[in-house]
Amino acid sequence: MEFLLVFFICPVIVLVTSIIGFLVIRRWFIMPLLTFVVFTILTFTAFNESFFIWVVVFTILSVVISLIMKSIKK
Repeated sequence: MEFLLVFFICPVIVLVTSIIGFLVIRRWFIMPLLTFVVFTILTFTAFNESFFIWVVVFTILSVVISLIMKSIKK
């Protein structure tokens, strides 16, 4: 179950929330910051410390999506 969560559900959640968050807030750095904070909290409450690697990956994914949205918006 954790495999599906890490490889399919979490990236989709990051993708959707980054797009919606950028459209609502209009700041490219807010959603990556929020993604990092939320997944770091989940690392220590729901998962183990090895999940922190995925926190970094999901944060980078959120940054990339936010910057793409910023360039599209211009």
